[in-house]
Amino acid sequence: MSSEPSDVRPSDLQPEAAAPAPSDRSPIYLGDSELDAAMFDDVSYLEKLGYKQELNRALGLVSSFAVQFSSIAIGSALYTTLIVGLGFFGPASFWSYVVGGALQVLAVGLAMAQLVSAYPLSGGVYQITNRITRLPFLGWQTGWLIIIAHTVAVTAIAVSIVPFIAGWFGLAPEGSAQLPWVLGLIVLVTVVNLVSVKVAAFVNNLGVVCEILGVLLLIGGLLLVKHNTQPLSILNDSAGTASGGWFGPFLFAMILPAYLISSFDATGNAAEETKNAAWNAPLGTTLANVSAWLAGGVLIVLLFVAIPDLNTIMASQTPVRDILLAATGPAITNIFEAFAIVALIATMVVLQLTGIRVAWSQARDGQLPAARWMRHINAARIPVNATIVIGVISVIFALWSGLLSVLTALTALAWALAYGIVVTAGLWAVIRKRLPRHPWHYGKFSPIIFIVAVLWSIVLCVALVLSDPIGVGLGTLGAILVGVVIYRLVPSARRGKVFGVNHDVVAVSDTH
Repeated sequence: MSSEPSDVRPSDLQPEAAAPAPSDRSPIYLGDSELDAAMFDDVSYLEKLGYKQELNRALGLVSSFAVQFSSIAIGSALYTTLIVGLGFFGPASFWSYVVGGALQVLAVGLAMAQLVSAYPLSGGVYQITNRITRLPFLGWQTGWLIIIAHTVAVTAIAVSIVPFIAGWFGLAPEGSAQLPWVLGLIVLVTVVNLVSVKVAAFVNNLGVVCEILGVLLLIGGLLLVKHNTQPLSILNDSAGTASGGWFGPFLFAMILPAYLISSFDATGNAAEETKNAAWNAPLGTTLANVSAWLAGGVLIVLLFVAIPDLNTIMASQTPVRDILLAATGPAITNIFEAFAIVALIATMVVLQLTGIRVAWSQARDGQLPAARWMRHINAARIPVNATIVIGVISVIFALWSGLLSVLTALTALAWALAYGIVVTAGLWAVIRKRLPRHPWHYGKFSPIIFIVAVLWSIVLCVALVLSDPIGVGLGTLGAILVGVVIYRLVPSARRGKVFGVNHDVVAVSDTH
């Protein structure tokens, strides 16, 4: 077959098109296990998976790394979320971070990297789950959970940084007074993603530079500026949170790395815009995850050792800022804060961008209401309508902007559920050898990695629900039910007819 992509899209075909006979060996109808990602260039392999090249394939390894590293923003995220670990387990939450982070990065992260190598497609877990399970609704629902995670995360980050940004102007908005600030940030990142991929990439790269400079400034300041220090034994101090036993606080504190290191398919969602995607996408995400986990561990140790007074810090609503002010002074603290805010705005851009790609991928398969409208791409190759819709969803969540802790936990649970489903499907595919051959894998260790990823996903989901059964548990259940309603709004002639997955039909018409 020619390496030039086909112009045919699934929803451009007519419903009366006959399904091919079983003997038809065209690439679209080959079993996935008969494909080999390493044998084809990006455009040809995308065609083998049933799609034409529509997005701008311009990201290399460095940009792939940057997409994932920016979506984590480890130093900046610690600035606003380390309070979670302290609240559950005091400074002893360092050990929860080490163990939980290892399970996040070396189990779920590595498993997702292998699946992305096999299926370097926009849509991430939506596409992977569809192609492995051949259960379109399950695949659709995992994609919907990722959309929820990304849109809620955009809102949660906006809420978390508003007090710092407003403080630069001598303001301290509280409650509903924060809403205009939150909405302004959401509109800002939406406009960035509407302008062009190059602008979004520039903002992302700027965020990565600020993140790296901020981490180096933080480490340098805490190491070089003279200040009172705590003994390393403070890392074993639960600050009174474990009076009833250490297991529960230790378990709940493992939520911290789940907040910090997630969105494992950020590079996967950008895979159709990545060069040599079957290798660069998994390599970029693995390098970003591991480096973020290691850097986060170093930062947590330095911050906890620099605590001036443990009781004061435990009672603080901005513990990292208070530690830095006492240890390094206002100049370094304010510079780091500026770096952190820029990095977190870039994180919002990346999270929204990758969430948009999931919705666009579902629309490309005709699996959304108004799919033709939702999948529209402008001359700059931007899925403009999907971008607007994802921005609006974040605005809706902003109405609950006062519930930052609930929004953050809801984000983590949506991610954990989606990844739990896809790594479970991936475990079955690895054992049954149902994946396409792909360059990024772990040989005989792959099943072990997937088993650990499945077990950790279950533990994490349970911990997140138990941390707030009403706000987080019922909130996530409500999001799932909304997803069911949206899926049922897809015309029955299209529902479940995922191109390249459901081989009963070639495709269906798109009347919306």
